[in-house]
Order: sequence, then C-alpha cells, then structure tokens
Amino acid sequence: AGYPAADQAPRAPESEAMEVDDVPPPPPPPPGGRGPSERRAKVTLPPHEADDGPTYWRLGIDYPVGPQDHEVHIQCGRIKKLENLEAVGPNLKTLTLVASCIERVENLESNVNLEHLELYQNLVKKIENIGHLSKLTNLDLSFNKIRSCDSLGACQFEQLERLYLSSNKISDIEGVFHFRNVKLLEFGSNRIRCIPPDMGQLTKLEQLWLGKNKIVSMALPPLPALRHLSLQSNRLEAWDTSLFENAPGLTHAYFGHNNLPNLPDEFTKLTNLVELDLAKNAITLVRPMPQLTKLQDLWMNDNQVSDLAEARHLASFPALRTVYLERNPMHGLGNAESEARYKEAILQAAPDLVQLDAVRLNSEIKVVTDGEEKKVMGIRKR
Repeated sequence: AGYPAADQAPRAPESEAMEVDDVPPPPPPPPGGRGPSERRAKVTLPPHEADDGPTYWRLGIDYPVGPQDHEVHIQCGRIKKLENLEAVGPNLKTLTLVASCIERVENLESNVNLEHLELYQNLVKKIENIGHLSKLTNLDLSFNKIRSCDSLGACQFEQLERLYLSSNKISDIEGVFHFRNVKLLEFGSNRIRCIPPDMGQLTKLEQLWLGKNKIVSMALPPLPALRHLSLQSNRLEAWDTSLFENAPGLTHAYFGHNNLPNLPDEFTKLTNLVELDLAKNAITLVRPMPQLTKLQDLWMNDNQVSDLAEARHLASFPALRTVYLERNPMHGLGNAESEARYKEAILQAAPDLVQLDAVRLNSEIKVVTDGEEKKVMGIRKR
C-alpha cells in the first residue's frame, strides 16, 4: 500500500515540496527548438484497423483443388504448406506456387505424374521428398534458402530437362551429373567457386547459367551440345583455352563484369557465336576475328579501349548489327566532338549497324491511332 502505482511518479516529501518554489525556472529553449527531433512535424497516426483475416492461406481449403485440376498455378498466395494435393492425385501435371511462404517440399506422394514443379521465390531450405517424381521435366527452386543440392543425387529424374536453382546459398554443384537428358542448368547468384569436371557427363547440356558467383576459372570439360554459357559477374582474370576446345558450338557467351584481359588467339574457334558479352573487363583492343561470320551482337562497353582507331576492326564482323562500346576512354563521353568522332568511326567500320550503344539507328516509330486520345480531358485546377 506504501508504493506508488506503476503509472505514477513517487511524491516528494512535504519538506522537499516546500523548497520547489525557491528553484529558478529553466532557461527558455534556444531559437529553432531543442534539436532536429523537436523541429520535426508531429505526425498523428490513424487508429489501427483490426485484421481478422488469416496470416496464411491454405491449399485445398482457401484455394480449392480437385481431380479435374491438371494444373495448379498460384502466385503471391500466402501459402505456407504444401497439403491436400491428394485430392488431385495422379492427375496433377503442373504445380506452380510462386512468391509464397512455403518452407518445405512435402505431401506430394500421390502426385506421381507431376512433370512441372515450380516453387520459385519461397522459403525452402532443403531439397527433399521429390525422389518419386520420376516424370519431372522441369524443376524450379530458384530464390529460396537452399544450401546444398547433393540430395538430388538420389533422384532418378531420367526425363528432367530443365533445372533452376539460382539465387540460393549453394556452394557446390553436385548431385546433378546423372541427369543425362538435362538441357538447362541455372545456378546463378549462388556461392559457387568452380565448375566441376563431372559436368562433362551432361552431354546434352545446351545452356549453363553461372553468373554472379565466385568462380575464378572458366575451365570447362567437354560439352559438345553447349550453346549458351553465362559467367558474368564472377572473379575471372584469365582466359582458359579449354573453353574454346571443349565448347566449340557456343552461340551465346556472356563474360561481362569480370577482369578479363584481351581476347586470345583461340577465341576464333568459336565460329558459331551470335551474341558476345565482354562488358566491363580489362580489355584494351578490339580484336579482328573474321572467323566469327555469324556474330550479330558485341558488347564491349566499360572496358579500357583508348585508341579510336580500334573501331576499324569492327569491319571484320560481316553480320554485326549491335555494338556497345560506350564508356571506353575512346568514347570521350561528355565531349560532343569526341562523341561525334566515336560514332562516325564505328559506323564507317560497320555501316549496317542497327543499334549503337542504347540508340537504334535508321529506324522509325510508327504510331497507329484512331484519334481518340485527343478527346481525353486533362486535369483542371479549380
């Protein structure tokens, strides 16, 4: 009973209270207030609105499924758990749950005919409980929290063609080399440091996406079917000639945002190249390569090419249609005369260009309209 309430300050004894009048008042605050926080406008928040809705929605309850559903496709569904799919059973061929809250791959035992499983952008930490899905052709577990794909080694996916595991926390490519029919592997935005030699077992692999990792060597095992290779934004500082020997069929090669030097002589072996990304490296020369008769797109912006005379070597690419060379020292960015000479030199060497840097050349935009836009009234101030 002798203690003050929790929301009340204790009272001073009467003897002390008598002396309060003798204390001089505090000085007034300085002009402008007592600090930034005092000078800020006071914001009054609106009253909180009660939300009686669920935190998560349930598959099979809030999102009904039945035997007639061969495909289930839900995006941003606030689904936390895979459940109730036995209602569809073996009829389910495609399951796509994108940008939800799924934490575990489970409860798919009855969906034995599933061909397409896409759990892109969820909260999955482990690849599990899918070994029985022998008819899978497409598996997408990108943008999750997976640290290892070793468990795929126990999955006999003989028909798997496309495997997406980008934007996870994977350190090693493993457990995938027995998928002999796989055509596409995507491991971009992980923590991978090397390309394993066992990759050579994937003789039908056509696309390999490894951008934004920590790879220091581009050494490749023989991949005769490989057409698309991305090694952008890694830690490459040297060319490895095994790449040109073991992937001679490349049509699209992306090496941008590394620290690679000038192209070696062996680069001319990639005679099927259509698109080549060399942006933001340490390249100082435009190497003439007349052997690359199919090359249409060449990206070499943000390098160290200082001599404008290097532009003449673009004439060695007869099929060239798009060139990016901006922000090299020879560009003279910000100097109108230098930029004009830059453009003139490139177009003199490659007169059939359709695009130079981000600018379309010799193209017209045709606007098709019925004139109705003229009837739209603007906003008038009162």
